[in-house]
Amino acid sequence: MVNCVRFCDTIGTSFSVLSVTAPGPALLGPTEAGRKLTRTLNEEVWEVWCQRRGRFGHFASLPDFNDVQGTLEEIRHVFFRPIWRALDSYGALVFVHPSEVKVTPEKIDGFLPQPVLDYPLVTTRAATSLIISGTVDACPNVDIILSHAGGTLPYVGERVITCLAEPSITNQCRVSVGQAQHSMSRFYYDIALSTSTSQLKALLAFTTPDKILYGREFPYAPTPGIYAALLQYSEFVTSDEGKCIGPVRLNQNAVDLLKKHGADNCVLPIAQNPGVLAEPEFGLESNDEANHARGLLR
Repeated sequence: MVNCVRFCDTIGTSFSVLSVTAPGPALLGPTEAGRKLTRTLNEEVWEVWCQRRGRFGHFASLPDFNDVQGTLEEIRHVFFRPIWRALDSYGALVFVHPSEVKVTPEKIDGFLPQPVLDYPLVTTRAATSLIISGTVDACPNVDIILSHAGGTLPYVGERVITCLAEPSITNQCRVSVGQAQHSMSRFYYDIALSTSTSQLKALLAFTTPDKILYGREFPYAPTPGIYAALLQYSEFVTSDEGKCIGPVRLNQNAVDLLKKHGADNCVLPIAQNPGVLAEPEFGLESNDEANHARGLLR
């Protein structure tokens, strides 16, 4: 926790929403061990929140969705629809992030880590499935955040919509073209490790600035990579095209989204102005990348 707080202070983040991504409970499949791991992770993250109320929020982890009963018990405590109905009844804010991907070969050319390419592709598949299955349309009270700028969805999303007009596909789809377009427009996107100029331009061409959120991937990704992504973002938002998603805007987007779902379903920053940092608790990281990024974001 000390390292996380120090890192947040270094990059000027006053409030962070924690999540367990990969490997997560789904690693153990629809098993009792998966349920126990889910409960353990949620209790541990809850303890972090208790120690730093107002500094951290957190997304609850869920078991493998094939364990429907275990998942329903965890969100309040066969098919995925009962799970989404329960989430909708809670007005849940859902964060979609990949875990392990069961493909062969597991790593491209035997060495490329799955998060580099497979995770964004799996995110795209998951988002598309949520749309064309009618899940998003059936859950008006749920907001969904897609990790990593939505994977390749900003690039191929229109391709999905266009194909739904093909009669042979239309007859099998649960939603109309109009419903699919509306569902796609509802997604939120974090930009963790997805801040190159081409990615941010594609995202802005695909969605609106109010749907974009800042993300980091700390501590999963190497810190130098996170700083490099922050530098890309901080340089992009100095341009005319990027100024609409500057730090103040992304901060407000996050606060508005958390407030929308209310204190009963998520933890809100307790500071009246969450964009203003108090004195750093554990000092700041001192390196060229951190200093450069902070200088650009001032």
